[in-house]
Amino acid sequence: MLTKRGFTQNILIALTIACSFHAVSSLSTSVFQARNSPVDRHEVSRTSISRRESLLGLLGVVTVGIGSIAPVQADDENGDYKVLLNVQLDPRDPSKTGEIEIEIFSTWAPLAARRFKELVELGFYDDARFFRVLPGYVAQFGIASDPALNKEWLFCEKNCKALPDEPRTQRNSKGTLSFATKGKNTRQTQVFINLSNNDGPPNFLDSQGFVPFARVTKGMDSVVSKLNSEYGLKESISGGLSGSVNQGKAAYFGVEYLNALYPNLSYIKSA
Repeated sequence: MLTKRGFTQNILIALTIACSFHAVSSLSTSVFQARNSPVDRHEVSRTSISRRESLLGLLGVVTVGIGSIAPVQADDENGDYKVLLNVQLDPRDPSKTGEIEIEIFSTWAPLAARRFKELVELGFYDDARFFRVLPGYVAQFGIASDPALNKEWLFCEKNCKALPDEPRTQRNSKGTLSFATKGKNTRQTQVFINLSNNDGPPNFLDSQGFVPFARVTKGMDSVVSKLNSEYGLKESISGGLSGSVNQGKAAYFGVEYLNALYPNLSYIKSA
C-alpha cells in the first residue's frame, strides 16, 4: 500500500511496453562468493538467455536481456511517500505475518524513488519473495512472481527501463534500501534492505555505487529481522555453491520455480 505524506495518492499508470521474449535454451547455477554485492543477475542478451563464464572460471552465469536505457525524468510533484509491505514470514504458518513501513525520499534519489513507486502501483512486488536474505548483510527482493511481468521488465531487447545512475547522497546504513545493479546504468526492479551498516568495511557498498533511496521506518526489528534466511545461510556457508536462488529461472518460471525449490521463503503479500 502506497500513501502520500498527509493524503492518499491515487495515480493511474498507462504502460505501453513492447517487449520481445526469447526462449531459454540453457539455464545454469550462478556462483558467487558468499558476501558478494547485492547484484541483479540479469545482463544484456540480445538473442537469448546465454551462459557466460564466471570470473573464477567456475559455472556459467544465467543472463537475462536488459536492452538500452529508457530515459526517465525525476517526478518532483510526487515528493516523499510511504509504502507498507504486508509480509508473510513463514508460508507454513499463516499466522506469522507482519508489516514493514518504508519511507521513500525523492530528494535522496529521485529516479529510484519514482521507479519504486511505479513498480508498487503496478503490483510488481505483490507475492514477490525475499529470495536472498544474508543475515547481517542484505535482504533482497524484486523478482515478480508472475513471469508475464518479468517478461515485460527483464526479458526484452529494447526499452527495458534500466535507470541511469544518479549520485549517492546517503550512506548504505542499516535499514536503508537501494536498487541492486550489475554495472553502470542497470537498475531495474531488484531492491535490497541493508541489514547492517554496509557503507564501509567489510562490504563497501557506498564505493560500489549502490544508491539509497528509502529507509525502513517500522518493522525493522519485528519483521525484517525475522525474514527466512535458511537459504541465505546455505549460500554463505557453501560460498555460493548451494542455497542461492537462480535468478534467471526465478524470473522465467516465476513462483512455480520458487515454490518447488524454495518453499519456505518469506514473501510480500501486498505492497
